[in-house]
Amino acid sequence: MVKRIIILGILASILVVLLVVKSQTTVPVSNQSSDSSEYKTVEYKISDIKGNLYHGKSDDGTKIVFSAESIDSSEKIKVDDVVICYFEKDNFGKGIVKVEKK
Repeated sequence: MVKRIIILGILASILVVLLVVKSQTTVPVSNQSSDSSEYKTVEYKISDIKGNLYHGKSDDGTKIVFSAESIDSSEKIKVDDVVICYFEKDNFGKGIVKVEKK
């Protein structure tokens, strides 16, 4: 009976040492956020421009209309240009955050 208690104590000690070593060597997860992880992006091909409104269509057939105010670059966007539209990842229904020419 004494041998069993000694073996149980030794095994429990080994388990505690292994748990302490594992907790000390765990690599911490870093939550670095970049622009690409903050936004959901969708590419659209501009199909029509009417005044200040740009009409686009994605590869899956989704259509979009946005104003020139959303465009984040100084480049001129023309019909058949491909643009990248940025939406908030957590609030996709809020609308376009910005638009860039690809």
